[in-house]
Amino acid sequence: MDKKLFSPLKDDLNGHYLSAASPNYVASTPEGDDQVLDMGWVVAVVKRRLLVMAIVAASIGTLTGTFVFRAAKKSITEYEGKFTVLAEPLTTDDRLSKLLVQAQSNGIGITDLNRIKSSAEDGSSVDYQSLTRVLKSPEVLIPLVNKLQQRYPNFDYKNLNNRLTIQRVTFLRDGKQGGTKLLDISYRDRDPKRIKYVLEEIAKYYREYMGKERLRVSKQSIDFIARQMPPLQQKVDNLQQELQTLRIKYNFNQPEVRSRSLSDQLDSVTNRRLEVQVQLAESRQQYENYKKRSLKGDNRWIVDISPKSYESLISKITEIESQLALSSTQFYENSLPIQSLREKQQSLRDLMKTEAESVLFQMKSQLEQLEARERVITNSQNLLQAKITQMPQAQRRYDDLQLKLELAKDTLKLFMEKQKTLQIDAGQIDDSWQIISKPQLVTNEKGELDPVTEKQTRRQLAIALVISSLLGIAVGFLVEVLNTVFHTPEEIKSATKRPLLGAIPIAKAMKIKSRRGESVPAQFTSITSNTNSASLKRIIVSNSKDFPVVEAFHYLYTNIQLLNAENPISSLTITSTMKGEGKSTVAVYLAKTASAVGKRVLLVDANMRSPQLHTYLGLSNLKGLSNTLSSDLSLNEAIQRLPDDDNLFVLTAGTIPSDPIKLLSSRKMHYLMEQFLALFDLVIYDTPPLIGLADGHLLASQTDGTVLIVKIEKTDRGMVSKALDQLNVADFNVLGVVANGVK
Repeated sequence: MDKKLFSPLKDDLNGHYLSAASPNYVASTPEGDDQVLDMGWVVAVVKRRLLVMAIVAASIGTLTGTFVFRAAKKSITEYEGKFTVLAEPLTTDDRLSKLLVQAQSNGIGITDLNRIKSSAEDGSSVDYQSLTRVLKSPEVLIPLVNKLQQRYPNFDYKNLNNRLTIQRVTFLRDGKQGGTKLLDISYRDRDPKRIKYVLEEIAKYYREYMGKERLRVSKQSIDFIARQMPPLQQKVDNLQQELQTLRIKYNFNQPEVRSRSLSDQLDSVTNRRLEVQVQLAESRQQYENYKKRSLKGDNRWIVDISPKSYESLISKITEIESQLALSSTQFYENSLPIQSLREKQQSLRDLMKTEAESVLFQMKSQLEQLEARERVITNSQNLLQAKITQMPQAQRRYDDLQLKLELAKDTLKLFMEKQKTLQIDAGQIDDSWQIISKPQLVTNEKGELDPVTEKQTRRQLAIALVISSLLGIAVGFLVEVLNTVFHTPEEIKSATKRPLLGAIPIAKAMKIKSRRGESVPAQFTSITSNTNSASLKRIIVSNSKDFPVVEAFHYLYTNIQLLNAENPISSLTITSTMKGEGKSTVAVYLAKTASAVGKRVLLVDANMRSPQLHTYLGLSNLKGLSNTLSSDLSLNEAIQRLPDDDNLFVLTAGTIPSDPIKLLSSRKMHYLMEQFLALFDLVIYDTPPLIGLADGHLLASQTDGTVLIVKIEKTDRGMVSKALDQLNVADFNVLGVVANGVK
């Protein structure tokens, strides 16, 4: 390979960049914008979706405003009339009488009368919530509607129910709302004469209805209680009789005390039985032991039973045995002295045997007595155990009877109290529902009829304006949420949790040329500076419109180099999540930036599926990377140098192969990448998109780092997250992200 083609341009460059304002963002740590991220996002959304919010708010506001004005034109003026009734007696005598009946039944003393009186003053015997609903029910109002239809044939229940209002008069006491015994009954209509007539008929009807209803309820209640009293009394008597029979049968007044007594007796009998069993076992063992010794001819054990009684007998036997031992040394066995001593010895032994048999007989008698005693105690124990076993059932029955008796007594007591209360109510029916304010129309201070329907057009329009504005804002935020692309570099930085290496703005001049179908020329040139140091150079731009773009790539290149100052990055993979995000453009301009500062740069188009670099740079693509990998083509023949840049070399993609993966994963590709590193200061690979293709992953594993290009207003958040997850799983070195297309 001819190394003259790759001879370095080692002219020194001026290290100072153009210090002009630029909308770029230098890579920083993720903590930089955490405190203002939320508010910044909200403000940004409002700015982006302001037009959508305004259109939605205006549309909804126009529709609701139209409905408000139409409803205001169709509204009809109505008037109202009302009257007030006293639903309960004004005094508390009836309430006090009822409570006194309850106090007598419950045994309350005279000292509690003040408390009872206070309760009577504060309480009420009418459920006003239920009463108002009952008075407006169809069953109650239908007879009244039939009467009103005689004068107004078109009158119906729905008309009356919707226009009739019944509510309790309330007041404030100590900051709390309290209720009175007064009811306000009002009716609204367009015809004042019909209002007054309907109210007068309602007043008459309700007063008659309440009197009849209370009389009917009281009579039904009294009759019902009168029928229930005898069975309840009979039930109480039967339960008391059954309870008394149970007490006599099991001989207890309280089951718990009786059960405890039986348990104590059982414990005592059990202890006695254990004592007798221990004593019987000891006596039986001693009897058997002494009996065995007697059978063997050893009766000396009787001394253990009664030492004083048999001590002399044992002594005599011992003395005879001593004399026999002494005489046996002096006389023959059949001599008279010896024979006499033998007879005395046998006589004493017979006497001892007789005494032993007598003692054994006594011990046997004692054993029989202990056994009989044990049987008696066992029978007593079994009898007590049987009684204790029956006690839970008897106690459960006793408790059930007690509970039923208490419930029966309480029910009987309640019926007796209710009977007395109903008797008191029956004498006060005539005083119910007094009309204290006659039916009349509602008028103002001048005595004119006061309409009750007011047109609230302004208020409704204000509400409609607020609601439409809120809905517009909500729709704007909804559109923002549904649109899953990135809008700002800050969003990319926050979502990826990766360093933001740079933000490439939109170049208007490049955009116009691209629309015309022209190739985008490189705007980077290097000229010798006239400063004191002849080795310094500076970067300039041939078109002032492209200056923000060039400055953005200065920042991008600087940030990449600063990521690892000790070990400079010599190979880069430029990739994106999908096609059209500008990765090829970023690769070209980044390569030009590096070559402009004196770096010998090789730009490799590794996108053999859809190559683009040769089109951007106006180069031939007849011989490229695919041809080098699949044939013996040398690098001198494949690599091209840009005519206007001595430091920038380009290896195009070449002929599109049938299997790019096979070529990129080959050993020759690894060998070529090692050669690139030896011959160039920086190698930049432009790869296909990551999603759905493995080309970028193969190259990323062989380079010093990967840069992910994210296009503003185009790249989907989910795609970026998926691509980063794939790179993280393979443990590739992702240097950071670049935001492309920033406004």
